[in-house]
Amino acid sequence: MSDIPVKVTCVTPKGTPIKGRLANLSAHGLSVILSHELPTGSAVKVEWGSSEFVGELIYCRPHGKEFLAGLTVETPVYDTKKSTTSSKSLI
Repeated sequence: MSDIPVKVTCVTPKGTPIKGRLANLSAHGLSVILSHELPTGSAVKVEWGSSEFVGELIYCRPHGKEFLAGLTVETPVYDTKKSTTSSKSLI
């Protein structure tokens, strides 16, 4: 688990950005720890530093007093420059 702060925003349905923490990162997805539950199936934007990813929220389940949310992304996470460009076209 990581303590990297992230900003998470539901793109569809449109929502207010909430703060979270990066939990895990893989080539085709990531998970974050959030204070609020988000709807599964939503398009979600996750931002930290100069990185930005948009993907589909595939789960959001209780994690102690918080929620663990996982999303899958179309562009591989390790290609951050390409991901930022690709994700902006989805918004």
